[in-house]
Amino acid sequence: MSSKRPPAPPPAIEGYRYVSVLGSGGFSDVYLYEQDRPKRKVAVKVLVADLKTQGARRRFESEANLMAQLSTHPFIVTIYEADITGSGHSYLAMEYCSRPSLDARYRTGPLGVDEVLSLGIQVASAVETAHRAGIVHRDIKPANILVTDYNRPALTDFGISGTTDSVDDDAGMSIPWSPPEAFHGEGADGIKIDIWALGATLYTLLAGRSPFVRPGGDNSQRELMNRIATSPVPSLRRADVPESLEQALATAMAKAPSSRFPTAHAFALALQRIQAELNLSVTPFEVLEEAPGDELPQEDGGEATRVRQVVSIDPDATTNSPTVFRPRFPERSNNPDDRTVLRPSRRETEESGGSSHGGQAGGWVPSPPEGVENTAYDGGAATQPTVGFGDAHHQGGDTAVVPRRRKNLVGIIGGAAAVVVLAVAAVLVVTAPEPEAAESQPPVSQPPSNAIEGLSGNVVAPEELAGKVDGDEAVFSWTNPDKRDGDLFIWTPVTALGKGEPQRTPDPGVSIPLAENDRTCIEVVVLRANGKSSDPVRGCAD
Repeated sequence: MSSKRPPAPPPAIEGYRYVSVLGSGGFSDVYLYEQDRPKRKVAVKVLVADLKTQGARRRFESEANLMAQLSTHPFIVTIYEADITGSGHSYLAMEYCSRPSLDARYRTGPLGVDEVLSLGIQVASAVETAHRAGIVHRDIKPANILVTDYNRPALTDFGISGTTDSVDDDAGMSIPWSPPEAFHGEGADGIKIDIWALGATLYTLLAGRSPFVRPGGDNSQRELMNRIATSPVPSLRRADVPESLEQALATAMAKAPSSRFPTAHAFALALQRIQAELNLSVTPFEVLEEAPGDELPQEDGGEATRVRQVVSIDPDATTNSPTVFRPRFPERSNNPDDRTVLRPSRRETEESGGSSHGGQAGGWVPSPPEGVENTAYDGGAATQPTVGFGDAHHQGGDTAVVPRRRKNLVGIIGGAAAVVVLAVAAVLVVTAPEPEAAESQPPVSQPPSNAIEGLSGNVVAPEELAGKVDGDEAVFSWTNPDKRDGDLFIWTPVTALGKGEPQRTPDPGVSIPLAENDRTCIEVVVLRANGKSSDPVRGCAD
């Protein structure tokens, strides 16, 4: 906040104890208080004494109501209380963000690309949430993005906010982060103002200065307003800032509101694509979705709620079939009190001379719990139940009678598995080469003549793509580092909103008209005569 005037003495507020001054602005002072119940530190914003006009009070109360509607969002400052002091001053008690604001951060030096992309998506989600609620901020700038104790951004200062269909001419503005139409105040689209301001804020964090400030030059308000209205967005000229990010910021700050991103969500999507392009973790876009309808599905004879099997993915499976999770059964037991045991089938018992422990492990099947009909677990589909609990093969215990179809299936599967194992073993024995012969064999294929293509599998991309402004045209040139007969180039005009119509040229250069109120950029690939193409390369005319 500005320090042009000293802050007023902190007011006495019941239930709060004054700690220190946090800052002063044109309409209010902000203090740090400690709340009694619950015990916590809070930031208290108090309307200044000499601006207790009806309009100022209306804006202050409007801010309290607007922020209260939005403060559940993770990237908007939380409002605790709005009231009037005993001396008649309106105040707002809100979440205290102890870390330096983004305004203090960028003044110590530019931020990293990865952090700015993440901050941009998070703040864009807060802005989009406000817009969906019919609220525009109209004063987005680094000083109004605080940082919480948990290092997350928190958008604040909705003091000059309004609804998306109204503009308050006496609200004021922050010139370095305001679009050209904000200086006229006639029919300005609040959503497009916020998109410009967010783009200018991210540019500021990357550059260490606002977009149209010229270090060592004339940076008066008049000059700033003139540059904002007439000059293109200057290049950041940072080696770690990709062209796609430069283009996204230029689109957000296009002179014509219609050329900007249509929504804060669209802006965030462009930033997420850049994160993916740079192999960074993609930051989630947090916005409150519409609540589901009140109508619930009607009951349908008890079929509305179904119990399904738990299906998991088996990473070692050789087919695409899911692995069905089934109950685990204990090991075989001779304890007659164990009611859930594994027993052999009748065929195994007969073949082993009547022993209850004869046969192979593959023939064991589960016995159901006492009092439950036998459905013979077989892949989740129950077989026809059978009469189930006689005496037979277990001393002192009940016996599961296995259906004949199940017994046949077990035998068939076991026999088929044995045949497959023998066949595979035979094939391996016949086809396995002698160790010495295998070592003496020459390699199957020789390396390709083009080592770069052989390693990457792609055509080598164009290099040294550069563009310059020449009158009303943009002139681009590039080189082909691995020129082949029949090579062509495909160039495509690009913006952060999308791509234009691709065109071919045999020459390593092209001249195109300058884009209106925007940077002129293209994307170029090499196209081989065999149909293969290189990765695209982007460049802009400065």
